[in-house]
Amino acid sequence: MPHITKLAIATSIATVLALGACTNDASQSPSEENRFIEYGIATDIRPLDPHTQNIVINWRVGANIYDRLIEQDENLELQPSLATDWKMLDELTWELSLREDVVFHDGNVFDAEAVKANFERNLAEETASPTAYLFQAVEEVEVIDPATVRFHLNAPFASLPAHLSHHGASIISPEVIAEDNEAVANGEAPGSVVSEKPIGTGPFQFESWTPDEELVLIANDDYWGGAPQVAGVRFTVIPDAATRLANLQSGNSDVIDAVSPSSMAEIEENSDINVIEVESTYVNFLAFNTNEAPFDDVRVRQAFAKAIDKNEIFDGIVNGYGSIANSPLSPFDFGFTEIDGLSFDPDEAKALLAEAGYGEGDLDVTLTVSTEGDQVNIATYIQHALAEIGVNVEIEQIEFATFVEYTGEGKAQMFLLGRSSPTGDGYNGFFTILHSNKQTSNQLRYPYANQDLDQLIDATLAAEDEAERSAYFKEAQQLVAEEVPFHFLYYPSTLTGVSNELEGVNVIPTGVVFLKDAAFTND
Repeated sequence: MPHITKLAIATSIATVLALGACTNDASQSPSEENRFIEYGIATDIRPLDPHTQNIVINWRVGANIYDRLIEQDENLELQPSLATDWKMLDELTWELSLREDVVFHDGNVFDAEAVKANFERNLAEETASPTAYLFQAVEEVEVIDPATVRFHLNAPFASLPAHLSHHGASIISPEVIAEDNEAVANGEAPGSVVSEKPIGTGPFQFESWTPDEELVLIANDDYWGGAPQVAGVRFTVIPDAATRLANLQSGNSDVIDAVSPSSMAEIEENSDINVIEVESTYVNFLAFNTNEAPFDDVRVRQAFAKAIDKNEIFDGIVNGYGSIANSPLSPFDFGFTEIDGLSFDPDEAKALLAEAGYGEGDLDVTLTVSTEGDQVNIATYIQHALAEIGVNVEIEQIEFATFVEYTGEGKAQMFLLGRSSPTGDGYNGFFTILHSNKQTSNQLRYPYANQDLDQLIDATLAAEDEAERSAYFKEAQQLVAEEVPFHFLYYPSTLTGVSNELEGVNVIPTGVVFLKDAAFTND
């Protein structure tokens, strides 16, 4: 039987920053002395510019190319990285001390000027960064000396250190930033240069990228935390889950992502592979268009929530890999509180619909889902569950890229999706989907707005201590549970398949995979 490692947390990033080895040209065939990790990924990356792209696969790959000022450990607690220390001088000023032994892959020195250039680029209007909201309170980045930088804020922002650990805070070579800025001034799109030269300070450096096929990284022998123990990593795009698993079983892949819970029985029959299960910050939910009938009526939203038995989804479809969710926050987020969501009660659901003016068979709705993973199966269960309370549901299936565009235009009546909480702080979990001034890309996708909720979310930033912040987060979660702009379903585990020949693959709850400590056991 394979070893299935279930981690409520992952191996500490403190460990991720420690070991050493060698480099190799990516065109060479892997050898027992100097091998590449063959990594099968479900979706292709987008251009590796952390300031213009914000998707999970880019976090996963980019975390091995770029460092951030602050990193997250196995509990998403904040740890030193390019910044060795940080402190709040007053409620509008944070000061960070920087590591002095770091160089970029292009030989440029990392210092306070590099930090300033990165955040000015992220916040520049012309960059149109999807992560600029994370640093919205930053008024100025001041260079004190090469090893000291200050962030001056326009309002208290208690979440800043957590946000500095996000992929959007990855540090790019200032020389590349200057070239990219010049290209933008000449009419090019932001990221046109960075995409061709994704140069950071991380343990691996960019070698090549063939879109929809593969991305190759090679070891950074001069990494400040010690060079990797492998020659590099080849990320190969394998969209089909069965093909990814077959590659892992045959030895053509050393690591694969997005293992399906339905594959676990088959995996248990193979003693050559492991599955790393990590409880994640991701939460899956049913979203409602609260701007339009029938979901502008809270009673309808509550009725739908009460008609759905989350245990049927969690146990029957995702096979218990993860945990039930009642909150927009994950258990790893600061501010998370155990909230009693609306209980499964079909009779009460019928009564709520009747109160809202809908009798048996009066209500027809469309549920839009992507064709990825278990979404169609979950949608089918919801269709049957709502039929039990007299609601007619049509399921609309759309390929994922089109689904993202369609929901982003606010066209879906209700849909299944999810979000990750990559900062480990509750503010991000609320702001991105629930605040009236939410993340720009979600303005139409999630139209719900509530001024009372806005005030609670904003209050978490100006609170004087953690106890006060937690109290605001608790009240906000309870309000969301009652208003049901989303029906939160479950937190899925991240399932990563790994060959028994490879050790030291570190997966943290955000889904980021650190490979610097990875090594082949037979080398």
